Amino acid sequence: MSLVTRQRGGPVLRSAVSVGLAVFVFWSAAPIVWLVLSSMLQQKALIAQPPDLSPANLTWDNFVTVLASASALGRGILNSSVVAAFSTAVALALGAPAAYALARLPVPKANGIAFLILATQMLPSIAIAIPLFIAISKLNLIDSLFSLGFVYLSFNLPIVIWILRGFFAGLSVDVERAAAVDGAGVLATFWYIVLPISIPPLCAAAVFAFVEAWNEFFFALILTRQSAQTVPLVIAQFAGQYQTVFGQMMAAAAISVTPVILLAIVFRDQIIRGFADGMTKG
Repeated sequence: MSLVTRQRGGPVLRSAVSVGLAVFVFWSAAPIVWLVLSSMLQQKALIAQPPDLSPANLTWDNFVTVLASASALGRGILNSSVVAAFSTAVALALGAPAAYALARLPVPKANGIAFLILATQMLPSIAIAIPLFIAISKLNLIDSLFSLGFVYLSFNLPIVIWILRGFFAGLSVDVERAAAVDGAGVLATFWYIVLPISIPPLCAAAVFAFVEAWNEFFFALILTRQSAQTVPLVIAQFAGQYQTVFGQMMAAAAISVTPVILLAIVFRDQIIRGFADGMTKG
């Protein structure tokens, strides 16, 4: 009876899993496919109801136009790269030791501190926008990559701490005890023992934080003017007062997501291992 049930349930279960994966892949890939397709369509085809997707309307003119006037887009990509890299690096430098301390050291009220760190993400951005703008204005740091990077650090640091805290909490204590027996202190154990075996979750946290900073729009809108504009703001400028150039906007968006996609591809194995380790050990 049990063998018959397994024989009948096996193909059905595999088919259900295959269908579920197919739906997930379609759901995840559909926006990217539409982004690339719409970036190659003429304006009249995009604004038609419904959009005219015939091959005759496909063109490279949108990319040619965007690349011909690439100064704004190039500056936006450079600004986004600097701000995202800065906030990610600082978040890792501060978040990894903080996560290790909350996970492994006898910190009083560690769970409460971790909850407060997470609670900072529950505030809507608009709730802190006005006081943040006033404070940065008083410091004469409006339209500064430096100030924008520190603002992004406010939401990247909690993300890094929570990703790494789960991984550190699941590490075996035997290696740390062996290091303590050999005379290593807490800092030496963290630097020479824990960090080298934490490369995958560190890469996963770094990529996640980088993407969050790269895609951020709201704070960049209110804290920048011209010189520190990031990629999302440059793309938004294709929406004019009387007309939105959808094809060129999509072409600029397709160009801007390329560095993030390449980053995810390069660190793909580390990202998968990092999140897998976090789920199994955390």
